[in-house]
Amino acid sequence: MKMRLASVIIAALMLCGCGHVSDAGSKGTSAEERLSSAAEITSDVRSDESSQAVKAYIRPDMPMYLSQQHEVLERAGDRFYLLTNCRYPVYENTEVSYFPTGERFYEALLEELSKAEETIFLEYFIVRNGEMLDGILDILTEKIAAGVDVRLICDGFQQNDAFCEEMKSYGIDCRLYREPDRVSINERDHRKLAVIDGKVAFMGGANLADEYINVDSPYGRWKDAAILMRGDAVRSCTELFFEQWESGAELENCPEYLERSEPAVAEGFVMPYGESPYDGEDAAREIYLEIMDSAEDYLYITAPYLNIDDEVEDAICSAAERGVDVIVIVPGVPDKLYMELIARTHYERMVGAGVKLYRFKPGFIHSKVFVSDDHVATVGSVNLNSRSFYRDFECGAVLTNVPCIADIKADILDTLWECELITEDKIIPLTAGEEVRASMMANLNGMM
Repeated sequence: MKMRLASVIIAALMLCGCGHVSDAGSKGTSAEERLSSAAEITSDVRSDESSQAVKAYIRPDMPMYLSQQHEVLERAGDRFYLLTNCRYPVYENTEVSYFPTGERFYEALLEELSKAEETIFLEYFIVRNGEMLDGILDILTEKIAAGVDVRLICDGFQQNDAFCEEMKSYGIDCRLYREPDRVSINERDHRKLAVIDGKVAFMGGANLADEYINVDSPYGRWKDAAILMRGDAVRSCTELFFEQWESGAELENCPEYLERSEPAVAEGFVMPYGESPYDGEDAAREIYLEIMDSAEDYLYITAPYLNIDDEVEDAICSAAERGVDVIVIVPGVPDKLYMELIARTHYERMVGAGVKLYRFKPGFIHSKVFVSDDHVATVGSVNLNSRSFYRDFECGAVLTNVPCIADIKADILDTLWECELITEDKIIPLTAGEEVRASMMANLNGMM
């Protein structure tokens, strides 16, 4: 469905000084260009004499304490969606476990926290008092008494100084991330990351608050997802935490903490990655586009929000139009009504292209998961919206040929039993007023 008056709304917003409309389309490249570039890179990776050129192309500004092992890159070279201009290395020797609910994630987090011997690093967008946080604090206070270094980064828009002082009263070294130049709802730390002893790391969609484990249910049943990584890839997770902890300053003792990771005997490749509004990259968006463009058999997505630009919408629809089984699961009960309006502006085209669009009837699905063709998946904090792609700090991990990809696929297929298929006759057209509101909020969401 095309949004009437969209150009008028955008012009009005620009005249009102609200900012500039995201130039996402101009930043992106076509699927053909990406595939062609990837093929050239893959060919280079397989050539010994070109390994330095590949390193220069893929890693122009690698974090100072990370390096890419070229033999690993060569073995992963045919997975072209890993060969983007992303700053983070590809790893082997990493065991990955998938958790299909916030409750399962919470149980695993408590278990790993209880094993901590030296360090616990936590970085979460939302940390809220309640049953979930109480369970975590019980373990953290015991660990602090035993000499474990516990650090917590909270988003400064979601939490305040009083909360940070409360955490410090437990002995937790707590910092709030605030956008340095001004008070803004942009440049938020939307990451969900836990690193324990430099050996184990969690990423996913779940924050540390009661709705994520369904103790509190403001939007029906809350469904989320997370992964645990154990092995070499935890190095990048540690680096991600310290980049934010120091907010661009020298990374305090980072090499020491990076050296604590221990390789695991495991199949496949893992690439943890970070997204920052300041690094000039669109890593998450490019990873998502590569997975969409390369899908041959199926592409399954769970997404709490659909505030996407034309290129991302084209990639989803093109996959379905070329015969890929494309499934997208969205919430049945939205947490933000305006985001549902924005999502509905995409329904007609997506369903018309053959995308199987489902509503999660029991409530709100908050997981941000892609899985395709039994060999690639990504799980993290990155939403399908402009805030995640351009405005906030995010993190996630790309998995290829990792055994738990089968678990991710099974979770999505199992979830379909609780979903309603959105067919053309079930799409309710937006009223003129709803279209205006959706257009305005979609653009404000990307510009604020």
